[in-house]
Amino acid sequence: MTPVRSGSVLVTGATGRVGRSVVDLLVDAGVPVRALTHRSEAAATFSANVEVVTGDLAVPESLDAALQGVSAVFLVWTAPPATAAAVVARLATYAPRVVFLSAPHQTPHPFFQQPNPMAVLFAEIEQLIASAGVESTIIPAGDVRVERVVLVGADHSLEGVVRWPYGAVETAPVDDRDVAAIAALTLYQDGHAGGGLRPHGAGVTESERPGKDHR
Repeated sequence: MTPVRSGSVLVTGATGRVGRSVVDLLVDAGVPVRALTHRSEAAATFSANVEVVTGDLAVPESLDAALQGVSAVFLVWTAPPATAAAVVARLATYAPRVVFLSAPHQTPHPFFQQPNPMAVLFAEIEQLIASAGVESTIIPAGDVRVERVVLVGADHSLEGVVRWPYGAVETAPVDDRDVAAIAALTLYQDGHAGGGLRPHGAGVTESERPGKDHR
């Protein structure tokens, strides 16, 4: 679909798995992209039609140049919580739309309801965005497949098995590419503001239930 918004999209976390996929999908859709990185040498890893800019969420003022003239921001939080309020305030000053990669901390599920400082941080950032007066979409992507593979990668590569340590908890992992596809669409298409979009994982079959080997 032809992009409906003008202006560049700023992608934070652009060198991560989800962020990098979002950059690639936006390029494929013909959307001007700025990739935010910590180091200028990362520019060599992106295609020539990606504008690579440096900045750090831990230093809010370093984002100002990258935010000039953007139409939307994909926010992947990769910094300590202390600067969250200042970063969101800056995003709201420059960008009319923010898409935030969050976590499903509101899901009534024991895995997501256990005490978790990251869940508290994501909830605070969501509230900051809601109060900032910008169009926003929250993507509460939990149990992303690539995270599971990284966490158990050695075991998985040797045996072809992914073991889940929470025996009584059902789970349906989400592919990181599906998360990126949803994020990319919300960044340049209208009609997704004001709510949350949840990527859906595969259904949990009997053979995939927690406590069993996942082959």
